[in-house]
Amino acid sequence: RHGIRSLRTRNAMSSAVCATSARVVAPRAAVRARASSERRPVPAPNRRSMLASVPALLLATGARPAAAKAPPEYYDDTMEIIALTKSIISGSDLSEANIADFQAKRDVWYNNYQLHHEKGVGYGYANTFNAQAKVGFQLRVCAEKGEPFDPDHTVYNKDYLLEILDRGKAALDEMKAAGQL
Repeated sequence: RHGIRSLRTRNAMSSAVCATSARVVAPRAAVRARASSERRPVPAPNRRSMLASVPALLLATGARPAAAKAPPEYYDDTMEIIALTKSIISGSDLSEANIADFQAKRDVWYNNYQLHHEKGVGYGYANTFNAQAKVGFQLRVCAEKGEPFDPDHTVYNKDYLLEILDRGKAALDEMKAAGQL
């Protein structure tokens, strides 16, 4: 019996809410109808016209792509991080001194260039950052577990890390040759 009464009460409340909602919604619909009849729809520009207008706008304003700029020491510091990262991931120098040097220099490199390089420095920075961060993380995990770092058994693809380090170096070499660094 108690369940039936609460069901009836709920149904009565539900009807009241629906009736109130209908009264509130009805005036809004009328407002929308009036507003839409007063305005004409503005056709959206098509993709072709938008793409065609960007080069014309750039040409008319004389705007040119920004040249990459970085501090003079950026190239040498980044090349040193690339070399240290490669020496660890390839297994050519796994000495404690080299790993400590890598950790110390990558922290300085990160602090110096994380947000302090200009747009356009691009792939040299991005690839170097990606590889050194992964190697640094793997070193930390191994140290926390008390295990030695084994470059042949990492959670990251060793060949891929070496490849992106080579790409980063190539991008930086191109920029230096073009006088952008």
